Amino acid sequence: MKQQLLPAALLATIAVAMTTITATTAMAKDVAQPTAQPSTKAEAIKSNQKVYNLGLVDSKKMSVIYPGFVDSFDKAFIGLPKGFADLSEPFYGTLKQAKEKIANLEEINTTYPTVLYMQGSGSFSKGPTFRQWITGDAGWVFFAPNTHVSSKRSKYSSPVPKKIYEEIHKYRQAEIDQFVKRLDELPFVDRDRMFLMGNSEGALAAARYAGREFVGRLVLSWTCEPGYYTDFPKVGSKYKTDPFLNIVGRDDVYFGKDSPYNNQYRNKGHCGDALLRYQHAKVVLLPNTGHNVMKNPFTKDEVISFLDMFKDHRVNLKKQNEQEPKK
Repeated sequence: MKQQLLPAALLATIAVAMTTITATTAMAKDVAQPTAQPSTKAEAIKSNQKVYNLGLVDSKKMSVIYPGFVDSFDKAFIGLPKGFADLSEPFYGTLKQAKEKIANLEEINTTYPTVLYMQGSGSFSKGPTFRQWITGDAGWVFFAPNTHVSSKRSKYSSPVPKKIYEEIHKYRQAEIDQFVKRLDELPFVDRDRMFLMGNSEGALAAARYAGREFVGRLVLSWTCEPGYYTDFPKVGSKYKTDPFLNIVGRDDVYFGKDSPYNNQYRNKGHCGDALLRYQHAKVVLLPNTGHNVMKNPFTKDEVISFLDMFKDHRVNLKKQNEQEPKK
């Protein structure tokens, strides 16, 4: 069977065919419904943010709650391409090891396009392959928070109550926030060419993040839909020009259309509906592929091609804005 690709053009066709009722239903799923009704609007907002903190979570507050949280940055997994600081071959290791190998790493101001990678809930087992693609093949800097370095971080085996999932989702959001706030320690990161990529649990974090720092996002093995994993699948980006790539296996046991975990939901098994408003969105639905999309031979080319296509996206937008006559 040939691979089935859903490019942005096809998604636009799907959008035209959609009914208003379907769109309204999808939007309703993103609205929090607290069990106890607060007496004022302000209390309602505060209550909802206290529990869910959708797209922005303060990393400093998280470091107080979880001892060792800052180590997710200090001991992050990193990839530096060949030629970086005269490296004769790519460097793969931790940030701590990179500082030991490369003198004055925090003073190198030659910038490189960078991917912040949010791993899944398990070990970093898929990370080395993604790092090889991004650093070894594409020549980009790779940075991945070491999410399990804190012994206090919750672990789980699905399914568990949604409250536990949401606590983890907040933790992952804080990791992104920490990376952004500590960028001055990574002067070699090109801030006009930063992408946010996530796999599975990390894909939800990448999609949900509400900041503007990243050029585009890669959401792998998650479908931007409500289900056992969250009731709040809303994509965090407010800018319709932000590029998005969603890759998901049709037979994903956790998030696929026929997932036994989500049989009470009318999910479609991809981010198509959630990305309809974005002008540069692509969904790749891989038949005969489960939760691990890395096993599919098409995934690597999709990832690298997306990064290459939109590497200069923000730079070009800035140039266009500068050239437009002021009103």
